Amino acid sequence: MTEPTPDPASEAAAQPTEDTTDQAADTTDWKAEARKWEQRAKENKAAAAEVEKARKAAMSESERAVAEAEERGRMAVRTEYAQRLARAEFIAEAAKRNPGYDTAAILDDLNLARYIGEDGEPDSKALAAAVQRLIPEANAGARVPPSFDGGTRQSTAPGASMTQLIRQAAGRA
Repeated sequence: MTEPTPDPASEAAAQPTEDTTDQAADTTDWKAEARKWEQRAKENKAAAAEVEKARKAAMSESERAVAEAEERGRMAVRTEYAQRLARAEFIAEAAKRNPGYDTAAILDDLNLARYIGEDGEPDSKALAAAVQRLIPEANAGARVPPSFDGGTRQSTAPGASMTQLIRQAAGRA
């Protein structure tokens, strides 16, 4: 039994060449594709909002009260931790500007809720601007590093050599 040999011309016609696939890829309008997917995302968001609205309408009074209480609890926790995060960011920015400055006094009087966005995240730019306004800049010459030279030393008598000093210390001079 012999198998028929394939015709090379039919194989070439069956497989697309690289040039045609490259041209097909180049003709894709990526902006139009992005707009299409963005529109689908908006439609999905609207549909999800409608489903949520229908779910809430179908709830009994007690279920609705429980869901509202859960949402209020989530919001309270989110606000509390967002303020903690804003406090930490403020302290970090203040330490960059002036490491020796005590920020506790300013933070006691500062309303950190002003610096939290609607998404529950601190507004880093607004916090940095507040630090610029409230924290004084560190003076370059004000902070002197400590000296580790051991203090002032006793001066030697003029004309004394090291050998004479050693003899005096040993008691042989």
